Amino acid sequence: MTNKAKTKFFIIIAAVAFVAILTNYIFSEVVTVHGNLIKRVTVNGILVKAELVQSEDKIEKGLAGRVELPDRRGMLFQMPEDDEQHFWMKGMLIPIDIIWIENGRVTGCEKNIQPSDPRVFNSPSYAGYVLEVPAGFCDANQIKVNDEFKMY
Repeated sequence: MTNKAKTKFFIIIAAVAFVAILTNYIFSEVVTVHGNLIKRVTVNGILVKAELVQSEDKIEKGLAGRVELPDRRGMLFQMPEDDEQHFWMKGMLIPIDIIWIENGRVTGCEKNIQPSDPRVFNSPSYAGYVLEVPAGFCDANQIKVNDEFKMY
């Protein structure tokens, strides 16, 4: 193989690798390996990239079985009705905070819930959205009732 052919081959391989990396990055910012859309949300101005789930099956499964939830990542549940919501830790392997949301405002935050916790957690009032984030998020970011929630 000539030097010119080697150079062309290297350029083609580098271009394919670049396109693959770029495609993977773009894909990972839009949809997860679980098939959930990623929405950018802010709570008290703090950005969270959250998987959006809307179907009853996905809402019921939630983060069950996941072994990690990176910092500033979460799962956003768009509930079928603005009503009191009830969440549990069935099948959970990681500790989380639960943020209850209604009309663009935080209505409550359950903090540092451990996977083994057998309780059912109830929203303090109606909640059209529920955001699960890594345990400690609410304390680290001083999330409190009436903080603003935005979805982009």
